[in-house]
Amino acid sequence: MMVVSFQSVAEEAVSRARYDCGNVRDLAALFTPDKLAVLREQVGVCCFLAFHARGDREIAGYVRSGTIADDSGPDILVLFALDEPAPIAVPLGGGSFERWGEAQRSVHPAYRLVRMLFDGAAPPLPGLVVFGDIAADTDAVYLPLGHLADEQEVRTHLRQVFADIAHAHAAARSGRFLDDLGVAWTRRGLAYERTDRRPMREWLIEGFRVVRENYGDIVTTLGLL
Repeated sequence: MMVVSFQSVAEEAVSRARYDCGNVRDLAALFTPDKLAVLREQVGVCCFLAFHARGDREIAGYVRSGTIADDSGPDILVLFALDEPAPIAVPLGGGSFERWGEAQRSVHPAYRLVRMLFDGAAPPLPGLVVFGDIAADTDAVYLPLGHLADEQEVRTHLRQVFADIAHAHAAARSGRFLDDLGVAWTRRGLAYERTDRRPMREWLIEGFRVVRENYGDIVTTLGLL
């Protein structure tokens, strides 16, 4: 599976929508509300899959297997932290995600990205963050995934979770997407946590700073948009 930096995806989406060309190298200039609104027109829901490759091998193996784009579908953008830069497409292989486990300068970036969403104690990894609105002040829901025993169980579970997300987003009343998703998960017996409210652009800008401090990137699968 090929992945690429979300920055590159956003640059392409915004420039294509504006009939423009070239890259926006300043993240603050790229992740403005109006430009994120353009991106929102092309992506229904944005998620962040948070995991530690060595501690959460079931999740890492699932991501490396290459089915996440098909499992999530065309209307869900799934981001995750990669331990190398990806300004152009790079392949995921057996060694992907492992470098942060070998030589880490600070707390694993995925932990830090989740903790930024909670003022208090953040829930443990692994988990899936589902944002309410990519272009506005928003809260999110965090669905823990630590109970999944193997890669196939991860795949089966996330396929259903992504289906729940897509259905809730398509049917949601204005501003009620996360509420409706929470109701669906509660009915299925899935426990989740609601994050604090903040502009997603702030999370993206700070998140890129965190991963790049560790010589990594926030990526998504190639060819989503």
